[in-house]
Amino acid sequence: MDKQSNLKLRNNPYKGKLIAFEGTDGAGKTTMINKTADWLKTKLGDDSVLCVKQPTDMSRKTKLFQKMMYCKNHDDIDYRAVQLLTMSDRIQHGTEVIEPALKAGKTVICDRYIFTSLANMLARGFNEETWFFEAAKNLLKPDFTFLAYVEPSLAISRIKSRPEEQNRHLNEDLLKRVAQHFIEMADRENFIVLDTSKDANIPFSIIKKSLEA
Repeated sequence: MDKQSNLKLRNNPYKGKLIAFEGTDGAGKTTMINKTADWLKTKLGDDSVLCVKQPTDMSRKTKLFQKMMYCKNHDDIDYRAVQLLTMSDRIQHGTEVIEPALKAGKTVICDRYIFTSLANMLARGFNEETWFFEAAKNLLKPDFTFLAYVEPSLAISRIKSRPEEQNRHLNEDLLKRVAQHFIEMADRENFIVLDTSKDANIPFSIIKKSLEA
């Protein structure tokens, strides 16, 4: 991957900490987020921890995003349009919600961050989107980024077992490529990689140790 694909995010200048969780669907990310949020709220107080999700409903509820998620035929979707949609969402969400919370000293836990967009973009073969990296400079670099990882076959089986996912189109090959791109960017973006294939308490202990260091 060339240097152009390196994100240049802003350092967090605030007293609060930004914690991002990444991973493909079915990797166990939500379990780790819930455990971390409960632990931090007990440790810091409910009002000192803010849990958010990206992309937000501002983009998730658009017809374009819904079509990408739930329709098998994507022939009339330009994925760059999806990326523009979610990038604007991330920038506004950062300005309106995340940064004020950090400035107030809160710990912000974000379910997915800009790394999800990058992994999906690269997995779809969009390797020369210079605008993406320029726009991403507006975003803060997380203080901690945890990558929940399992083999794609296990992630896929978990997704298929969920009743709420029955109407969703699942591109299994894409998920496998996204997982690979997450692993490839782990060192470059300083991810803490969690093996979330077995007992959830094992990766959670790594999270606690990292945050307490």
